[in-house]
Formats: sequence, C-alpha cells, structure tokens
Amino acid sequence: MTGEVKSHQTKTEMIQSAPREVDAGTDISLKVGASCSCACDLRGNRITVIAQDGAVAAEAALTSFEEGLNETDAFTVKAPTELGQCTWSIVFPAQEVGGIPHGESWTPVSFTVRPHSTGIAVWDAPSPIALNSRFRIKVGAKCSAGCNLVDTEVRVYGQKGRKVATARLGPVPWTGTSALYWTEAELEAPGDEGYYRWRVRLRKPDLELPHEDASHTFFFTTARPPQHVVTVEVIAEEANTPLERALVVLRPGTGYPYRSYTDEGGVARLEVPNGEYTLYVSKSPEYDTFETTVEMNDDASVKAWLPLAPPPIE
Repeated sequence: MTGEVKSHQTKTEMIQSAPREVDAGTDISLKVGASCSCACDLRGNRITVIAQDGAVAAEAALTSFEEGLNETDAFTVKAPTELGQCTWSIVFPAQEVGGIPHGESWTPVSFTVRPHSTGIAVWDAPSPIALNSRFRIKVGAKCSAGCNLVDTEVRVYGQKGRKVATARLGPVPWTGTSALYWTEAELEAPGDEGYYRWRVRLRKPDLELPHEDASHTFFFTTARPPQHVVTVEVIAEEANTPLERALVVLRPGTGYPYRSYTDEGGVARLEVPNGEYTLYVSKSPEYDTFETTVEMNDDASVKAWLPLAPPPIE
C-alpha cells in the first residue's frame, strides 16, 4: 500500500522590498525569494503579487537556486494611483513541483503612496529694476518622476500676496535637462525704491497622477530709471576667448547693486543712472575676480580680462 505523499512547506520572503514611500503610478522594483522545507529546486515556478484590492499586480519566475533559496530576478510593478498606506501580498501558490505537492506561502510588502513632488525655480530676474518698468523672469518646474508638465499654470504673487501675473509652462524642457519645463513671465516693477520679495507658485497640475503644488520666493530691488548703458566684455586672459555666464556687478556708493550675466559672446549690458560705480566680474573659482571703478556720465564700455586663479596652497 502506497502512503500519501506529504506536502512540502514553503516560505516566501523579500530579497529587495519596496521603499517606504513611492510616487503614485511609478515603477517599484522588487526581488523575491522562495524556499522549501526540503530545499527543493523551485526554479521555473512563479510567484504572484496580489494588490490590496485582490487583483494580480504582477508575476515573476524563480530563476536562481543556491543553498536552498530560490530567487526571482529584480522585476518592476506599477505603484497604485490611490494615495495612502498600501499592503501587497507576495504569494508562492500551492502547486506540484517534481510530482511533490508544495504548500502556499506568502509575505506582505507595505509602503505609502504619495503624490509626485514638484520643484519650481526662478532665474534671470534682473536687479535692480527701474521704477514702474516692465521686466521678465524665467520660471521652471520639474516633477520628481519626470512627468510632462506642459501647459501647467504658474502664478506670480507680489506684495501682500496679490496676484500680478500668470503664465503656462512651455512644451520644450530647458536645455541640458530632461524634464525642467519652463516659461517666461512678464511683470511690472513697483513705483517705490526698495527691496522686494515676490513668490511664484505652481498650482497642482491637472494630470492623471496626483501631484503636489510648489512655490518659490525670489528677490529684487528697484531703483531710479537708468540714464546710461555700460557694456562689459569679459575675456578669459590665457585663452583669449569670451566667457559666457560670467557674473557682472555694478555697485554704487549707496543703494543696491546692478547685476547681469554675459551672453554667449561674453558681453553684458547694464543700464544705470549717473554716478560712480565699482565694477566686479567673476566666473567660478577657476578665475580671479576683476575689479575696477567706472564713472557713469555717459555710455561706457569696459573690457574685463579674467586670468586663471592660482592653484590652492596645500
């Protein structure tokens, strides 16, 4: 009389589990292990990921076997789109392996689903700005998961939280980035001299996946209307080539400094009132800073030669 074959017990475990927090609808990388009480080779059999609602979220085959432990390769599963705490079950189903029944085993994997975070930045804000004049700033925003933010609205708020402008992010990411969508916003400077803190806000994007909103505060000063233009050409002394994105600062005896950056030709133009200014030009720690005095009674041109900085003393 042949006895009944006893079922082997199994154990399922996480080799690589989900992080504690994941962005809604993004890929989660998992790796699972399964073992048998008799150290059976379970390769080729599959484990199943059961979502919180009971649906099958993914399946993966056991592909390696070493010292009694079977493992899957790393595989990805889409995170839920619903926010909050989530628990999945990683199941090795009851099945026959080599004619021997193996029991079911499972292990939980828990994480929190969060909305995608967004960051927002402001650049190329001139300062100081002539009283009551129009000026432009560039505004960029990026999603933590690299989502497409085209046509998302950004708002600019001035003093006392008053909305002063709206703009929408354009279709092409900023050069050198993969998902920094940007736009220009046109603004009007206040009519009083002073120092101002304005805020740019990205409203929650109206996208399929949930996103957080974001805000950024930028600063500028206002000053008397300009009377003259000073043109500054910045040149790398050793290479005798123009320096792009060099910082040019004109500082008056009193009041706020005027700032600009050189273009691809190494040229910056600043509009300033009459007066005496100290001109500073700098470009990263690689170069020494240029400094001179400029008397502005008419338009002026200055060539700034930036030598390489000496190596640091050890």
